[in-house]
Amino acid sequence: MKKIINNFYKLFPSKLYVIDNGFRFFARDYEYLFLTYYDNIENLRVLADVSNKLYYKKIYVNTFVPTVEGSLYVDVEGVNYVLFRINSSVKDCYNLNDVSKFNYSFNSYDYNLKIVPWFRVWSDKVDLLENTMADLNKEYPLLQEVFPYYIGLAENAISYCRNAIQPNENLLITINHNRVGIEDTFEYLYNPLTFTFDYDVRDIAEYIKNKFLFHSLDFAEVESLFKNHKFSKTSLILLFSRLLYPSYFFDICKLILEEEKEESVLEKLILKSDAYEELLNDIYFLIKKIYDVPKIDWLIRKFA
Repeated sequence: MKKIINNFYKLFPSKLYVIDNGFRFFARDYEYLFLTYYDNIENLRVLADVSNKLYYKKIYVNTFVPTVEGSLYVDVEGVNYVLFRINSSVKDCYNLNDVSKFNYSFNSYDYNLKIVPWFRVWSDKVDLLENTMADLNKEYPLLQEVFPYYIGLAENAISYCRNAIQPNENLLITINHNRVGIEDTFEYLYNPLTFTFDYDVRDIAEYIKNKFLFHSLDFAEVESLFKNHKFSKTSLILLFSRLLYPSYFFDICKLILEEEKEESVLEKLILKSDAYEELLNDIYFLIKKIYDVPKIDWLIRKFA
């Protein structure tokens, strides 16, 4: 791999360090990441443009390094790789305020983007998983036991979201991430391969879910954000619908079915289900103080 980097980038690192999805190395007083890339090559131009614009706004995300011929990727035995220069030495964990500031730092763009409403994406996901689960016999008994509960949450989320999005409504689109909050350091936040454009509250909801379920959430962060940021009513309904939607469960479900994780990983998630419902209730009443939003009757009854 050194030969590839030498020939295509003229950087000549003395040593490569193997990481999960590629290599890390130092050259010319900078740290670099040489990472595998499996998505659509056409997306690279947008990601490169976004990362450059953020960098020039003094948000020091990783920036693409083109080859000496100007390409944003190289093909190494049928696998595409991209090279990034790391521009920030921050290794700390980010918080909810950092996430929000990052999201709203990039909400003006001229890319031709079409965001599929969440309720449609979620409905397709639920249909696919229900069909998959129906084909199982006695495999994965714990997964099959808890599956109806999480499908119920998803159906609540779909209904709540569908009622929020009005035809032709001009919803705010910002820069977000695939799954913010699971990996909780700035290295993830500043990695362009995790970027995605979506409704403004995607990252905020995913951060709250994933920090609560897999790390430790300080509820004061949530209260502070609601106090200091002016959200639209639609954004807060979308936020709550995404909090209801159990993306965390479906992510794990996929890994279990692909035999990348053991079914036992669900146990910790199940133990937190009641506490997470209580968190949902608390956030609902934070939102209720700002706007008159639709109720989730079963949730309110449970904690009345």
